[in-house]
Amino acid sequence: MSDAVIANHWGAKLRLKAMIITGMVLFAFITMHLLNLSLGLHSVQLMEDWRFALSGVWSSVLPLKVLLQVSLVVHFIIALYSLYRRNTLRVPAYDMAQMIAGVLIIPLMGIHVFGVMAVKQLGLEPTYFLILSQFWIVSPINGLQQVALLVVAWIHGAIGVYSWLRARDGSARVMKFFYPFVVLLPILAMLGFVEGGRQIISVEEGGLGMVMENDPNADGPTVDPEMIPVILAQAKERPKLATRVSLGLVALVLLARFIRLKLRERSHVRVSYGGRRPMTFESETGLTLLEMAHENSIPHANVCRGRGRCGTCRVRVVKGGEKLAPPSELEAKVLARWNAEPNERLACQVMPQEGVLDVERVVKADYSNLDYAQANKNSGSPVGAS
Repeated sequence: MSDAVIANHWGAKLRLKAMIITGMVLFAFITMHLLNLSLGLHSVQLMEDWRFALSGVWSSVLPLKVLLQVSLVVHFIIALYSLYRRNTLRVPAYDMAQMIAGVLIIPLMGIHVFGVMAVKQLGLEPTYFLILSQFWIVSPINGLQQVALLVVAWIHGAIGVYSWLRARDGSARVMKFFYPFVVLLPILAMLGFVEGGRQIISVEEGGLGMVMENDPNADGPTVDPEMIPVILAQAKERPKLATRVSLGLVALVLLARFIRLKLRERSHVRVSYGGRRPMTFESETGLTLLEMAHENSIPHANVCRGRGRCGTCRVRVVKGGEKLAPPSELEAKVLARWNAEPNERLACQVMPQEGVLDVERVVKADYSNLDYAQANKNSGSPVGAS
């Protein structure tokens, strides 16, 4: 194996680990925020009592603050690189939903982040009494934007964690708890947000309907009054700048990806899928076999969504295997875990070359309930493809 191939393998492995770690940090962050919001079902005071432990800790404890900021930046950079390296944008719906949600997170998050920064610059504490008053009385539009942020961030994170869990041993057992959790928590959070707003607003009096115990903002802003308009103006402009920068980076990456694909060497391969319903198609080289299948609307199991972790996209190579590059360390480990036959490869890792390639799917195209332990106990692999 050449030095370049080894370096590329380790680079991909490092990116994958960094993506998982930073993704889990961000998922923990949004989970704790949703838990805090759900306490609004009881009272806004209870939300405030738990604010530091569930939400404020991420901005008040320096190590966690740095970890969160680094995770957000690293996760976004890796996502941009992954987008640049994609050979096709014809992906399953949940992949597309996650990509779109990922693009929208920073523009939506900017409003909240810079808003909280402005509150602190004014010499105020971002209590839930103050925040909910802003969202439900002063600017309901901002409140709707925060609801959109929670929905978008939760969709992005939940799909990522879901994909990661499904590609691990014993995932079927974990999913029994993950499914209800991932559905129930955002519902409780939204109900808590609405109930908190109901408690804040007094419809009859048209003003605040409750008072916070030991309110740190009772005396109002402590900053120089002349600075208040400047701080508020910055709070409006900074999210716009963050939106322009993040969407601009996405546009540049898409342009770079377009140029990369246009400049690559072009040749064609003829691929045939055997089975009860044989399918044959021609495709440009430079794609993985799984990407070619997606491009040609051929159903193919891929629990980990093409990341080379689950082994469910395995194919049995009938013809043309001599032109395929040998398995990488990652692919070899997954094949060994499944006791794969010598002519079996991972469709998400194989890049067919010019010529002819005949394959058969080892796993049913609709296979999804992955449990390695049970599958290995039964037969070493799931039921064969049809």
